[in-house]
Amino acid sequence: MLSFIPTPIGNKEDITLRALRLLRELDVFFCEDTRTVKNLFRMYDIPYQDKKFYALTSHSDDRSLAFYVSCIEKTSCGVISEA
Repeated sequence: MLSFIPTPIGNKEDITLRALRLLRELDVFFCEDTRTVKNLFRMYDIPYQDKKFYALTSHSDDRSLAFYVSCIEKTSCGVISEA
């Protein structure tokens, strides 16, 4: 299953309860910048050391995209939107 997780623009305190729940529950995330997303996890005291983060940008090549699709088929993943 693939879940889309919106993050707030500007005020980080505007995050939804659903987004926080998904950040805690899921183990695999696709995002633009893994460093920014890890900062979000730190801000909400969500452990991220056992989670996997993959950069998904317009520069992702076909091999990476194929790997991402195989991850989605095997486990629940989240796509984190960033501003």
